[in-house]
Amino acid sequence: MNKKEIAMRIKALREGRHLHQKEVAAVLGISPSAYCDRENGHTAFTAMELDKLAEYHGTTLDELLHADKAILHMHDHSSQGYNAYHMQHQHGIGEETMKHFLAALAANTKALEQLAEQQGRMVELLAKR
Repeated sequence: MNKKEIAMRIKALREGRHLHQKEVAAVLGISPSAYCDRENGHTAFTAMELDKLAEYHGTTLDELLHADKAILHMHDHSSQGYNAYHMQHQHGIGEETMKHFLAALAANTKALEQLAEQQGRMVELLAKR
């Protein structure tokens, strides 16, 4: 979600509660004009502001930012034992894409292990000097 989409979501929440921009600006501790710039997508909301807005609107930060997407709650047992891979697979990640991702992850892991080994040898050589 980009800053314009976030701004539109926050504006919809505010309007849904029949609030004025100045009321929400006061909650954030910013001027109404600064809030207007954020809500119009000209300026991005800070992480702290987004957190305050989520609390103010009685929602989670995840729901605030991803209202249009399925959310996987790690403590939600309604998934009948499916793990995150299965949840993602249901929402469009194909088997082939997952195989490529896992292969790239394995290659990166191996490269990092080799790098760590080389750095260890360099430290040993420097210690001998």
